[in-house]
Amino acid sequence: MRGGRLFGFAVIVSLAATVRAEIVSLALTPAEPVKGRDTEATLLISLGTDRTAPPVLRANVGALDRVERVGPGKFRARYVLPTNRAPEVAIIVAFAPWPSPQSVEGAFGVLRVPMASSVEVPGRAEPGAEVRIKLGDATFGPVRTQSDGSFRLPVVVPPGYGIAQTTTIDRVGNKRTAKLDLMLPRVDQLACVATPTTLPADGVSRARVLCASSDKFGAATRGAKVQWKGGRGTWSSPRELGDGVQEWTWTAPQALGDGAEKLIATWKQGAVDSTEELTLALSQGAVRTLEAAGDDRIAHQGASWRAQVRARDQLGRPLAGVVVTANGLSSGTTDANGEATLEWRVSPAEPIGARTIEFRAAGPMGREPARLLAWRDARGVRVQVADLAGLPVAGQKLVNGATALTTGDDGSVLVPEGVRELTHAEWPGLRVAVDSATVEARVTQTVSVVVAPPPPVNIRIARSASDFEWWLERSDGTVLAGRAVEIRTAAGSRRVTSGGRSREPYSDLVTIIDVTSRVSAVVEATP
Repeated sequence: MRGGRLFGFAVIVSLAATVRAEIVSLALTPAEPVKGRDTEATLLISLGTDRTAPPVLRANVGALDRVERVGPGKFRARYVLPTNRAPEVAIIVAFAPWPSPQSVEGAFGVLRVPMASSVEVPGRAEPGAEVRIKLGDATFGPVRTQSDGSFRLPVVVPPGYGIAQTTTIDRVGNKRTAKLDLMLPRVDQLACVATPTTLPADGVSRARVLCASSDKFGAATRGAKVQWKGGRGTWSSPRELGDGVQEWTWTAPQALGDGAEKLIATWKQGAVDSTEELTLALSQGAVRTLEAAGDDRIAHQGASWRAQVRARDQLGRPLAGVVVTANGLSSGTTDANGEATLEWRVSPAEPIGARTIEFRAAGPMGREPARLLAWRDARGVRVQVADLAGLPVAGQKLVNGATALTTGDDGSVLVPEGVRELTHAEWPGLRVAVDSATVEARVTQTVSVVVAPPPPVNIRIARSASDFEWWLERSDGTVLAGRAVEIRTAAGSRRVTSGGRSREPYSDLVTIIDVTSRVSAVVEATP
């Protein structure tokens, strides 16, 4: 890669007395990447202190990934350039939030990156002529035209240069200059980012929004009057941070709506309008209620027994991504309808008698830690890592001296005896006292079932709105075909041969009998 240079500035911001001010500086290598020639660049982030917590990175265009710590207070990341070929100005922001990655408190640094584009300009002149193209202070060429007068000249177009000057010298020395419209889109002179990008719809949670204004060449402007529209949240007054950067605080609305808030920034300078659109997601929140029902009141030894569960949020809406568990059953994750099916493969040696199965729901799962919660259950104290909306975050390391624990699939971990406090390993501003543990407010539902010996055959029923399905199974769940079956209704009886799943219309009373074993099932009442 070509050598880089610092093309931005650092801003020190401390929004609370407990937040330690830091200087965040950024450098990109190459410093001014060129589209069509570069596909990615290396971003170096330097913080004013040695902290293990990584910066939170945002860019208005392109993508940032592969964040890694490379030294005390130093991190490296990859910046992937946008795939479009038009010249433009990007801003990259590194937030050093505290005490969590979803906090609006902490310092940040901004890097303004003008991105040129490497293109081939086609044209036509006299055969054998010499052609040059001038863009600003840079001249490209010369190239000679082909025998048919055509040429293609590679140029690098910085932001803001839509008109070039061509110089053509024919074979006898005649010189001609002309303007050439490169037909490039206008450079958008406003770029904005926000953090965090997902908030709970609670009327309290906040996001930081930064906008950088530029002239058409990518240089900072001052005094831009940026206006915001759209979205249902509330805005603070703008704060001027210098070098063409302004900051706002946006507070989420109390209602979820459709879960997305489109925020549109506009800046009018004479005849030119610049627009930037941000979309912030609103979290539906964690599961609040759970419904569960078994597919049968009897679970047979050696057979499969299934239960259907439905998860709802605080407003009773279906909730996807909820993990539902029950001892002895497979776990399940709810779909877009908030539903999941769990299965119990009953052991042939399972004791006969009544059982009460407790289903437990957690999630949906969050991605970034924002708080630590402690509660007590029958086994002791558990600590959970959760995001701003209360969604559990799995795989988080918590420490106390030599003790290191990692949160499980439900975002929690059992605390060993003698441990009085736990701290997040990466975000040490997040900590919880074990003594503060409360009684767990679990989201559970119970289903009663009776374990019975395996029947010679099992008749299964699946209801729908207009009719129902029936089929015969072995105790291991294998569907049986070719067995004689008698179906009795008020209109009479008839014999059929089982052939997988079969449909039957509702009647006041439908009895399905396996002729060989005399095992029967009764479907009562119309839906």
